[in-house]
Amino acid sequence: NCNKTNKNVEVLARVGSSILTKDDIINRVPEYQMTDVENQVTQWVNDELLYIAGVRAGFNKDVALVNQVKDYQKKLIGQTYLEMALRSRVGVSTEEIKDFYTVQKETFKRRHGEALINAFNVDNKKDANKIRVFLEKGAGNKKRDELFEQYGVNAINVEEDRLQPVINKAIFGGTKSNYLGPINSGDGYAVVEVIKRFPKGSYRSLDDVYDRIYLVIQKRKAAIHSAAIIDSLRQEYLFELNVGGL
Repeated sequence: NCNKTNKNVEVLARVGSSILTKDDIINRVPEYQMTDVENQVTQWVNDELLYIAGVRAGFNKDVALVNQVKDYQKKLIGQTYLEMALRSRVGVSTEEIKDFYTVQKETFKRRHGEALINAFNVDNKKDANKIRVFLEKGAGNKKRDELFEQYGVNAINVEEDRLQPVINKAIFGGTKSNYLGPINSGDGYAVVEVIKRFPKGSYRSLDDVYDRIYLVIQKRKAAIHSAAIIDSLRQEYLFELNVGGL
């Protein structure tokens, strides 16, 4: 439960002399949900309790641990500086992504058949039949929309031969139907809506791989610019290397 130390500070947790406020949580997780808050508070309390126990045991005076903390701090500060310096240098244009896709298109060929599906799993055949009826009513139907919320179903991409055999056969076995089931999976019944099938050998669209390409190009540019930044720092600051005798 929250309590207030003054009008402006809401304390969510306290361990010894340390406190965790609502503002601390908002700064850590700006777009938080209640479950995020609970997890953050629990983790904070656990960390504080372990820290207190560690200090009581004298580990805060352990030379090796102190040096590790110093090394970590240096790396964290340095890495933060590098990331800041790279932000203004590492940009990826749409044209670069299109060019990469054109040149590397063969790497985006599907090695297996794939399908984009909505999959429902229930305990009994009666519920499975109801689900299929509502699915077949098509998008925009209120009951159909409620099904997705009730069962927490989102579209997923699946690969041929990576599924339970009976479900794999229903999706990839030659049928052109987009509504499958009820399928007896052994421990329940599955109902599948196939949004789209993609045969083996077809190519993933640029939209499908856009983000992946962006990250690849960004990573490559970051590596090049990181080396350039380090080289400029070598010119700016005095340093000495004496490793010849090792």
